Amino acid sequence: MVINDFKRTCARCGGSGHQPGFVQMGVSQINYDGRCPGCSGRGFELTELGRDLVEMLRPIVMEMIQEERADAEPPPRKEKLV
Repeated sequence: MVINDFKRTCARCGGSGHQPGFVQMGVSQINYDGRCPGCSGRGFELTELGRDLVEMLRPIVMEMIQEERADAEPPPRKEKLV
């Protein structure tokens, strides 16, 4: 397998991630933030295999994040002197 099995270049922006404007319902629109609306500025879109891989790994990554948060000690409280 190669990376192209998981993602493909965005056809809308050609992989640059930027698009100055676009046509919506026959009217030219200014794209104020400049990010491509097709790929959200990433320059690529996931293939079906890529989406499946992300959905498979998402619960594992979320579990790892929750474990790290549980292991982290809360910062010490600053008590007011009265």
